[in-house]
Amino acid sequence: MMKQENELFADVQLCGDTASTGSGVVETDIIDLQVTKAAKCDKALVGGRICYTGTIINNSDVDFITGEQGPVTIRDPLASNVEYIAGTFEYTIGSGQPVQDEPDIDGNNEMTYELEIPAGETVIVEFCVKVLSVPA
Repeated sequence: MMKQENELFADVQLCGDTASTGSGVVETDIIDLQVTKAAKCDKALVGGRICYTGTIINNSDVDFITGEQGPVTIRDPLASNVEYIAGTFEYTIGSGQPVQDEPDIDGNNEMTYELEIPAGETVIVEFCVKVLSVPA
C-alpha cells in the first residue's frame, strides 16, 4: 500500500504579500510559526475513518488576530481518495475550550480555514475524513 503525504500550510499576509509555510518551521523578521500534522491511525479500510491532529505554534511576538496582523489562513490539501466528515472539525487555542467550526472545501479537495493565533499560543486542530477508495 502506498503512503500518502499529509501536509498542512499556514498563510499569513505581510505588507500585501502572502508568506506560506509547509509542515515545518518558517522564520522571517516577524513570523515564527511551527506547523505539524499527524494521523491518529496509519491504516484504514475503504469506508473507514482517519482522524488528524494539526498543531500550529506561534513562537513569534506577533498576534495573528483580527484588528492586528490578521488571522492565519490554513490550507490543508486532502488526498483525492478521502472525504471530509462534516461536524468533526474543531480547534482549541491554548488551554481554552474547543471550538467547533466547518472549514471550506474546494473542488480540489483542499480544506481552508482561518485561525486567530495570539503570540506565544498553540492551536490544536482536529478533524476526520472517510476513506472512499484505495490510493492509486
